[in-house]
Amino acid sequence: MIRRSCVLIAALAAIAAAVLQSTGVLPLTPAEFANPGASTVRAASYAFAIWGPIYAWLLVYAVYQVVPGWASDAVQRRFGWPSAVAMLAIGVWIVAAGANWRWTTVGLITLAAVSLIRPLAAPVDGIGRREGLLVVTPLALLAGWLTIATALNAITVLTAEGVVRTGAALWWAIGGLTAVVAVTLAVFIRSRVVAYPLPVVWGLIAVFVAERSDSPAVAWYALLAAVLTTAVVVARRRRSW
Repeated sequence: MIRRSCVLIAALAAIAAAVLQSTGVLPLTPAEFANPGASTVRAASYAFAIWGPIYAWLLVYAVYQVVPGWASDAVQRRFGWPSAVAMLAIGVWIVAAGANWRWTTVGLITLAAVSLIRPLAAPVDGIGRREGLLVVTPLALLAGWLTIATALNAITVLTAEGVVRTGAALWWAIGGLTAVVAVTLAVFIRSRVVAYPLPVVWGLIAVFVAERSDSPAVAWYALLAAVLTTAVVVARRRRSW
């Protein structure tokens, strides 16, 4: 019961942090935090609307798993603590971004992504439709979005800190997007959970939209990456719940 309660608390904390950020209490919004390092690669602002359905689904998951007898022990052992760590990390990330703690945001978002990718990077077998929809799907959506967000966050901080020079920006952007696709496909091919790569494709298309005027090479590479990822998902999908 302790694990289940921690998952619920972590979900509420993540949502509370998002609400706090929306009130303007924090010194910087996420957009203001990213602006100094957005010259290398960025996603269109509409892409971040994905947080709305992700938060809503995470809350459903947190309530579902805390009710005794609903979520199986096997599912809880696999996803309980990783999801608690990830949700708590994204909540603290909002505070860190608002305070402009650049390197702290990189550590937090990486922690959140790795925490969820690890239990997903293995075959997801023996899980019924209900737990697939209410446990695996929301966590896979969050993991997918964190996969691309981690790369964008890291490149943004590296650019803002002067590590990424103007002459090398194109290669940093392409390298980051390549790493995103490589991780996404590796995890998806193992788990076959369609919900995981969908936010990545969403983010890659948002990069295309944002960069098509200022950096066409990055934009078209992102679109190509989105098409490739989609093709692999269609060819190898197994579970959509």
